[in-house]
Amino acid sequence: MSFWGSIFGGQNKTLDKNINQFGQIAGFTTGLGESSTAKGLNFMSDIVSGDQSKIARSLGPEIKAEQGREQQQKNQTAQFGTRSGGNNAVIQAATDTTRGNISNMVSSLLNSSVSGLVSGGASLLNQGMEALNKQTELSQEQIENWKNSIIGQGTEFGAGFLEGKGLTKLFPTPNPG
Repeated sequence: MSFWGSIFGGQNKTLDKNINQFGQIAGFTTGLGESSTAKGLNFMSDIVSGDQSKIARSLGPEIKAEQGREQQQKNQTAQFGTRSGGNNAVIQAATDTTRGNISNMVSSLLNSSVSGLVSGGASLLNQGMEALNKQTELSQEQIENWKNSIIGQGTEFGAGFLEGKGLTKLFPTPNPG
C-alpha cells in the first residue's frame, strides 16, 4: 500500500475497486432487469386487467394469427365447399373455434400472469433489500478503513486526548432541555 493510500484510504486497498465493480455490475444488470421486468410486468398487467383493448394489444400477434387461420378456413370453405349447403355451418364453426382458442389463450395466460406478477414483485423487493444490505455493508467497511487510516487514527487519538484532559469543559455541549 502506498504512503498516501495508508493516510487517506485505510488498510484495504481493494475495497474501492470492489465498490466500483459492484456499482458497474449493479448499473448494467439493473438497466437490463428494469427493461425486461417492465416489459414482462406490463404484459402480465394487461392480461390481468381484463381490459379487452389491453389484452388485444398484448396478444395482438397471436390473435391476428388465429383470425388469419379462421379467414383461411372460411375462404377454403367458400371456394371448395359443397354446393348442396352446410357451408354456413362450417364457416360459423370456424368463427366459434377462433373465439374459443383466443379465450383459452387469455384464460391460461391470466393464471400465469397473476402468479408472475406476485412472484416478480416479491423478487424485486428481495433484490432491492439485498442491494441495500450490500451497500450498507460496503459503506461500513469503508468507514472502518477510514478509521484505521493514519488520519483516522490521529483524529481518534486527538479527540480521546482532549477528552481525557478535560478540555471538553471549554466547549460544553448545549443542554437541549
